[in-house]
Amino acid sequence: MQTILVTLHSYNRYLLLLALVLVLYRAYSGWLGRKPFEKADNTASVALLGLTHLQALLGLIMYAFTSTWTQTAFANFGGAMKDPMLRYFAVEHILAMLVAVVLIQLGRTFSKKAGDDTEKHRKLAIYTSIAVVIIVGTLAQKGLLFGSLTSAG
Repeated sequence: MQTILVTLHSYNRYLLLLALVLVLYRAYSGWLGRKPFEKADNTASVALLGLTHLQALLGLIMYAFTSTWTQTAFANFGGAMKDPMLRYFAVEHILAMLVAVVLIQLGRTFSKKAGDDTEKHRKLAIYTSIAVVIIVGTLAQKGLLFGSLTSAG
């Protein structure tokens, strides 16, 4: 079960990164170019949100039930805080990724409620950009952005 979850979590991250790039491109070009908020902008935003929620769900299932990293960390949490990789998977990764999920959700929600198209693009661009900085920074910190997560079980 863990292998399947890790594989899905790993492959979904590439789809998620592609969706992030697409949404950021459309949001910034729409905001700075004062373009209308089109159906394609909405569709990209919905796809990003769906992939983000799927990634979070897979991660939370692994975190709570199947990850040997978190099981080891919870067995001796004080000791885990002294081990950089155990601390990363038990605390840092989940906290940063949940913050990123909330930011992506807020960007989507606030862009839907914005009064004009430029404001929709602006809100989506800002919140998604902050989420990307958190995601890339956290994963790059441990070399996991493009590496295999199969050892993260």
